[in-house]
Formats: sequence, C-alpha cells, structure tokens
Amino acid sequence: MTEMQFLQDVLDRKGLLSALRAFRKGDFSVRLPMDLIGIDGEIAQAFNDVVEMNEKVTDEFSRIRDEVGREGQINQRVRLPAAPPRRDRGPIAWTR
Repeated sequence: MTEMQFLQDVLDRKGLLSALRAFRKGDFSVRLPMDLIGIDGEIAQAFNDVVEMNEKVTDEFSRIRDEVGREGQINQRVRLPAAPPRRDRGPIAWTR
C-alpha cells in the first residue's frame, strides 16, 4: 500500500510553542510550515513574517554597531523596512 501525504490543516500547538521559544532565544531560522490552510495558515505566515522582519532589524542594528562602534562612523543611520500601516491607528509615518 502506498503511503499518501496530506496537507496539514491544523496548527500544531506544541510546534508553535517550540517555535516561539526558539524565536525568543534569538533563533531566526525557525519557521512554521506553510502548508497549513485557513486561519492556521495565516497564523503561520504572520509568525514567519515577524521572524523575518526581526532578523532584518537585528542585522541592521549589528551593521550600525559595527559602523559606529568600531569604525567611528557616527553619520550612519538605521534603515528598517517599512511596516504596513496599522488599521487601528491609521497610517504610520514610515519611509523607505
């Protein structure tokens, strides 16, 4: 009998907790599966997006630390990706 693989349609809560704990410790390689459907798929996508955004922010702060702390380039500025406007507060003045 052939083993069939089915799309996972429910978010594994233990897996989510494990991913959250790893992310809290600074592990930016952690991702939730993208084969989830419905609201669980949206939660997984949002989690993965947050992890990716935090990794970029951390990388940018490391770059600034190196430029300012080691090379004395105090004219450097942090460049963060623009965040989409929050619907509950109106547009945020983020620029690229």
